[in-house]
Amino acid sequence: MRRLAAVGLSAALACAALPALADAPRSLGEVAAKEKDKKKGKVYTEDDLRNPKGSGTYSQPGSDGAATPTATASPAAGDKKPDASASPGAKPKTEEEQRAEAETAWREKLTQAQADVATWTAEVTRLQSALNDNTGPMYGPGRAARADALTNAKNQLAAASASVETLQEEGRRSRYR
Repeated sequence: MRRLAAVGLSAALACAALPALADAPRSLGEVAAKEKDKKKGKVYTEDDLRNPKGSGTYSQPGSDGAATPTATASPAAGDKKPDASASPGAKPKTEEEQRAEAETAWREKLTQAQADVATWTAEVTRLQSALNDNTGPMYGPGRAARADALTNAKNQLAAASASVETLQEEGRRSRYR
C-alpha cells in the first residue's frame, strides 16, 4: 500500500510539475526559431548588396533604375550642352544684354558678400561683448572657447571684407554702375 501511495504521490507531483515546465524559460534555439517564423521576410546576403542586378532600389524593390533616367545625370565630358541661343528660332544675345547679365550676376555676388560682412561683424560684436562681461570666471574654459570663437570670427570677417573689396575692384574695372 505504501508503494501505491508513493507511486500516486509521484504521479501527482509529475502532473503538477508539467505546467511549471511550460512556464520555464525556453532555450536560445527555441526563441530564435520562433522569431525566424515570425519574420518570414527576405534575407539579404552580401551578394544581394554587392550586385543589385534587376532588383531595383531598397525603397522600390523590383523596379529597374535603368528604365527611368535620373534628372541629376550629368552629360559626359565630350558632350556639349545645347545652348538656348543656339536654337534656330532664338536671336543671339547682343553685347549689351550680355553685359547687363554679367552686371546683374556681379551685383548678386556683391550683395551676398556684403551680407556676409554684416553677419560676421554682428558675430564679432556679440563675442566681444561676452568676453567683456566680468561677472563670470575670468580663467574658465568657457572664456577660452569664446576667445577662440572670437579669433575665428575675426578671421572670417577679414576674409569676407577682402571678398567685398575684390568684387568692388572688379566692378570698377568692368565699369559697372
